[in-house]
Amino acid sequence: MTDTDKKQDRTVYFREDGLWVNQLNGPPWTSSLHATREDALYTARERLMMEGGGDLTLLGLDGTVESQESLLP
Repeated sequence: MTDTDKKQDRTVYFREDGLWVNQLNGPPWTSSLHATREDALYTARERLMMEGGGDLTLLGLDGTVESQESLLP
């Protein structure tokens, strides 16, 4: 499997400083910061669609898995 064949799984979670993070689950561990959960989820879905699909995990405020979805391009 080449780098371009890898799924680009992402996780959205809340940081203690009040921001929501959209993070790639693997090297290079890139992320973006957002004021709202909805903004972080929108950006994560958009990136997954552009990057070939993958799984999106949403963590709740307590850090537990709130939802998971698979997106295809």
